Amino acid sequence: MYTHPEIEEILNSTGPEFAPNAMMLQNAEKLLNYIDDINLERTGKFEATPAESLYLLWNAEDLEFHFECLKNGNILYTFRKGGYGKASGSNTIDEFIPMLERYLLISID
Repeated sequence: MYTHPEIEEILNSTGPEFAPNAMMLQNAEKLLNYIDDINLERTGKFEATPAESLYLLWNAEDLEFHFECLKNGNILYTFRKGGYGKASGSNTIDEFIPMLERYLLISID
């Protein structure tokens, strides 16, 4: 059982064709925990994709974050500010969270 009702909702609302693995679900949980911990409003919620990943669009002030939790354990991401791409790539969750934190600190100041 996951602590975020959003993840439970996804698992309960998708059919058998969506088969997330434990690593993908754990990464989504860690990402949600981080966003909750920094106390910034989250405008979107995770959704299942046809590629069997979990996708989240999150807006904070003039920042736009696209996150996708992949089955291989990586986070595929794009950061945008004012409509322009600022960073994109794919990292493990342990590499990604500190990078996201630095980006938020620089961009929100």
